[in-house]
Amino acid sequence: MASESNHKRQWRNLLLNKGYQLRFTLVMVGLSTALMAGLGFWVMRVADETTTVSKSSIMGTPCPAIPSLSESAGSAGSADPVDAESPPAPGAKVPMNLDEPAPAPAPAPAPAAPGSAGSADAGDKAAGDTEEPGRPPRRKIEVNLDPMEMPPQAPKVATLPADYAAAVVKHWTCRLKIDAAKRSLEHGRDRILWVLIGTGLLLVLGLAVYGIKMTHKVAGPLFKVSLYLKKMRDGRFDKVYNLRKGDQLLDFYEHFRHAHAGVVKMQQADIERVQAVIAAAEAAGAGDEPAVGELRDLLARKEKSIE
Repeated sequence: MASESNHKRQWRNLLLNKGYQLRFTLVMVGLSTALMAGLGFWVMRVADETTTVSKSSIMGTPCPAIPSLSESAGSAGSADPVDAESPPAPGAKVPMNLDEPAPAPAPAPAPAAPGSAGSADAGDKAAGDTEEPGRPPRRKIEVNLDPMEMPPQAPKVATLPADYAAAVVKHWTCRLKIDAAKRSLEHGRDRILWVLIGTGLLLVLGLAVYGIKMTHKVAGPLFKVSLYLKKMRDGRFDKVYNLRKGDQLLDFYEHFRHAHAGVVKMQQADIERVQAVIAAAEAAGAGDEPAVGELRDLLARKEKSIE
């Protein structure tokens, strides 16, 4: 019975049949890569849609508004209102007010006699502005453009609400939380992408190693059978060792081992018959014959082939 082999698997001997092993492994890796790419594309599309919807929901979250500052006029420097009924002081400048109706025109003076004092007034009128008949008299408006003479205005003072600082803190805290949530969603989407890439690479690498090892468990018995057949072609019938643990094609290898054992038995039977013929020739005194010498060479080759 064949004894157990002490040979162990080595990484350098995994590719015994490169054509078969690499072709099978590449097909398996290619199919898994295509499946992972399709699955990853679908997962990333769903992740992008979920991230977009979540960011829109977060952006729609209202934050507490900052209260507006109210403005109030100060009491210092305020001027007393001018009494509209009191007449202006002599020489004072009257502020412009175009909304007041113009005063009614005064009746025209009676014509004066020639040589009287009215001639002087007529001369003054001719020297001054003339008024067209049917047109209202012109009003004289004085505007004071000197800022030094304008009445001082009361400064406006901003009044802070009582909870203004707390409202500002709440508003910006809410804004920072929204920004942090958006960044967290984007980082989650990136993590999904990197997890998919890492998982795909590990899967491809694992399938490549697994495919080579699995095909080695098939190529190993075939390689061993091919070695035994080459030795049998050269007239050598070595011992057939059992397969290593985990090898495939056990039934096929078992049939080959039985066939090899049958050939070895046939060789042993031939050796016994040749030995008997040589012994009979030597007993008959024909041991020096050339035919007996050829039988001795044949016997030596057969005995060497089954060592």
